[in-house]
Amino acid sequence: MPSQAIIEGACAFAWRNYLLLHSGINENEERRSALHRYVTNLRNAGEYDFGSLQIAAVAYLKKLDELHDDRVETRGR
Repeated sequence: MPSQAIIEGACAFAWRNYLLLHSGINENEERRSALHRYVTNLRNAGEYDFGSLQIAAVAYLKKLDELHDDRVETRGR
């Protein structure tokens, strides 16, 4: 499978699942661009396994949410 197809597939998988859990998120949200950059960087660093890229993409979105929650919590103090 060509590199771009692997990247797009892994991102699409993670983003679809993310939207299922976060119904108020805009389809073109900044996190989607960040996700694509992250997966592209992993692929360029030598990660070729589609399943591993999917898992990494889902984990990355979860981490972004955790960082966002931490920032909101810190501002609320």
